[in-house]
Amino acid sequence: MLWRVAFAGLLGCGPNPETTSTHMRFLQIVMSKGSRAAPPTPEQLERVRKATSDEIASGSLIAKGALRQRATDAARISSHAGEITVEDPPAGEGWMAGGGYALFEAASKEEAILRAKATLAIMGDGVVELIEVTEMHPRPVTSS
Repeated sequence: MLWRVAFAGLLGCGPNPETTSTHMRFLQIVMSKGSRAAPPTPEQLERVRKATSDEIASGSLIAKGALRQRATDAARISSHAGEITVEDPPAGEGWMAGGGYALFEAASKEEAILRAKATLAIMGDGVVELIEVTEMHPRPVTSS
């Protein structure tokens, strides 16, 4: 965790003085718990479509999509003492099953937690991780 904070500091991440929005941005990572026995029901899919439409209409949703199965479609790349290691995910615990992600704005962490609870109410058993994120820093240079 410490390296993430240090790396973010090197990049100049943090509150953006140019941002006038009072909203916070959150990355929501949704993971199924264990292997899913059956695909989502038509009713669940309709609830997801409606929730997504409502989020788009409110202007709070920035991006949303599916995560592929880590057991087959992922890799972990790490660096230690100058050596880069690529690890294929092991089967079983420790690497999440498939799920999804959303990047959205919320007025507070409490509001983001309410959204996570609503997501779990639709999907059933699972885990949602919320991570507050900042806008891109430093901002790219744009030609005037």
